Amino acid sequence: MLLEAIQALYEHNHIATERVLDTAGKLTNEQWLAPQTAGRGSIRDTLMHLVSGMRSWLASWKGETGQGQPNPEEYPDVAAVRQLFRTVNVASQGYLKGLTDNDLGRVITRKRQDGSEMRAPLWQMMLHVTNHGMQHRSEVAAMLTAYGHSPGELDLLRLLPHR
Repeated sequence: MLLEAIQALYEHNHIATERVLDTAGKLTNEQWLAPQTAGRGSIRDTLMHLVSGMRSWLASWKGETGQGQPNPEEYPDVAAVRQLFRTVNVASQGYLKGLTDNDLGRVITRKRQDGSEMRAPLWQMMLHVTNHGMQHRSEVAAMLTAYGHSPGELDLLRLLPHR
């Protein structure tokens, strides 16, 4: 049941992020890159932080190292950020499909940026990634709304198909 819940949260993460990216496509380049008071700087930089976080956590679960953080300057527009998001999302969905409920209890060791290590069960890390995405989508949604382009409701039960 936990795996099913995590899969639903990742599906919501995908749908909600696509909606935010659709709305960001209405911005001028100046609005896309303008420094903001919330998030990680600009709308672009906040979305890049969201996506690079997803990519980094996934790599650590798979035992991969060395990807590093992508340079936001290499993603100048919504289309480029969307392409990176879709690539990471497809990889995340593929990883999820290979998991069982038993896998979720596996303890993962991950290096922090300061060099220290953290240890936690996979399920906690996976929930962290969806929560992290929600935080930064909310920041971007507020920024978009301030520019007159609300992405609308991003709530889980509004976006997920009811089964």
